[in-house]
Amino acid sequence: MATDTQVLVVGAGPVGLFMAAELNRHGVSCRIVDKNDGPTHDSRAVAVQARTLEILESVGLADEFVQAGNISHAKAAYTSDHKLIKYLTFDELDSAFPFILQLPQSQTERLLAGYLARLGTEVERRVELVAFEQREDGVRATLRLPDGRQETVDVSYLVACDGAHSTVRHALGVSFSGDDYPTDLISADIRVDWKLPRDEQLSFFAAEGMLTVFPLPGGRAAIVADAGPTQEDHPPPGAPALADLQAMFNARTPGGVLSDPIWSVRYRVHCRQAERYQVGRVFLLGDAAHICSNIGGQGMNTGMQDAYNLGWKLGLVLNAKSPASLLDSYHPERHQAGQEMLCLSDHLHRIALREELHLSLSEGVRQKLARVLANQEVMQQRMRRAVAELNIGYRHSPIVAEHHHVLPGLHGAHASVHGWHDFGAGPRAGDRAVDARLMLHPGREPVRFFQRLRGTRHHVVLFAGALATGETHQRLQALADAIVQAHPGRIEAHLIVPHELPEDLLVKGNILLDPRGELHHRYGARSACLYVVRPDGYIGFRSQPPDAEALSSYFTRIFL
Repeated sequence: MATDTQVLVVGAGPVGLFMAAELNRHGVSCRIVDKNDGPTHDSRAVAVQARTLEILESVGLADEFVQAGNISHAKAAYTSDHKLIKYLTFDELDSAFPFILQLPQSQTERLLAGYLARLGTEVERRVELVAFEQREDGVRATLRLPDGRQETVDVSYLVACDGAHSTVRHALGVSFSGDDYPTDLISADIRVDWKLPRDEQLSFFAAEGMLTVFPLPGGRAAIVADAGPTQEDHPPPGAPALADLQAMFNARTPGGVLSDPIWSVRYRVHCRQAERYQVGRVFLLGDAAHICSNIGGQGMNTGMQDAYNLGWKLGLVLNAKSPASLLDSYHPERHQAGQEMLCLSDHLHRIALREELHLSLSEGVRQKLARVLANQEVMQQRMRRAVAELNIGYRHSPIVAEHHHVLPGLHGAHASVHGWHDFGAGPRAGDRAVDARLMLHPGREPVRFFQRLRGTRHHVVLFAGALATGETHQRLQALADAIVQAHPGRIEAHLIVPHELPEDLLVKGNILLDPRGELHHRYGARSACLYVVRPDGYIGFRSQPPDAEALSSYFTRIFL
């Protein structure tokens, strides 16, 4: 009986691999088991969204992923004779990664498994979870080993990343509500020789149906097409042959030559969500918690963000830095995020499979419609942020809070009123933190704000404000020193000073200069204020003016 493992991760797809890596990074001992012989050889999930790339950057993996993948700057939709219906660009995304990275799931798993191995954990293949029971102080799991023997392991928590047919979810009796779509899809990983752009996702809508091309590295592409009505009570037919794929491609696109298929499949598409993401000491992540159409490229990304959310919480609890109640925030935060993702994926799926309605329009009307859609920047911005998963937030979470003084009275200074207003327009508690370029003292070295937020700690960010005085700097620095001393090893503090570094703080090494006031502006910091950024890059707390008592009260909800 093994007793030195704190967490058992079941399933070694991208979500399970990233979950195990996050546990390692946060100082938690874990095992990760998978009943399959090895990683997938299929493309399957091929889109890595901007928010996921930000997460990968925070752990030092983004460059490796980008070098391995193919960048798509836009989504374009055309008729079969190459007439534009709509065009969505990602170049204006508020992220260091203004694109979709196209990368086969097999490559994603290879990169994550290598990262996990560097952290000291290997996947245990051909090891199957056959039973588990929850106890007051942990979970007892029974594993079937490759030679058929059984092993019992006691762990503090069980994390299920075991896919849409999750053994763990079934054993828990958690409902998986939703439905199938009435149309099957066909997917294939294949070489495509044609003259169209390789830096865009291209969708074509013909009378025969929809076909989307996701360009992959090396001249290959993942193609997804609707295959006609689902045959109720019958399994989908077998994998389509190359000749069938070529005929479908010719009928629905401007044409090209397909060759060298690695895999192809016809399958049913579901939109389902688990009723609960947590039952006692067991957590559901990824496809075990939610499944959706792959047309929008959301499922794997959402699952990896499930892991990013849960990892830091398990790390604090299992290292005796936070109460176990911190884990109760996982379900409300990620269940709503999953709900919103499913709504978006459903919307994108239904648009894709009904786009043929546009073909009934005349050429002139269609071109006019395309121009109107292209000019709706607000609509484009909302859609690109949603697809990139930058709009996910936790304002409803039980572990976020704000402290904002009431509007100053008429006797208050003009600057105070404007400061109050600007802070109200800044990112709220529960929102994703936003980035900007700063300078690091000493040496005035350029640095992005997100780079200073790396690591496993909470970050207290103190903004001096546009009209800061020497007394303001001293007061904020004293607050920073006090909060770090009160929570050693758990918090990093950063003082953000606009314009030039004040002489009285030259000896401090954790001062960040905001010479153009960009970060102050983005956080509504006309007046002095503070933000707490969680280890997952979301704002946990904010206060204007910086209030030591309110900050301390907030941290009593997070730390022991």
